[in-house]
Amino acid sequence: MITEIGIASGEILNLMEEKKRPVSISEIESHLENEKELMYMSIGWLVREGHVHMVNKGKDKFLCSC
Repeated sequence: MITEIGIASGEILNLMEEKKRPVSISEIESHLENEKELMYMSIGWLVREGHVHMVNKGKDKFLCSC
């Protein structure tokens, strides 16, 4: 399971690098073909490790590397 979280986390970081802007949770969900639980575990790991930050914009949540 840890391996899958690491792979999904890398895919999220690659998406953010490709877009070069904050990425919404819904964008991440549509980009990844993983289970929703795996996506949220990967986001949690990235936030906990300080690789990304969660930002609220209106009703939406975004990840940014700021």
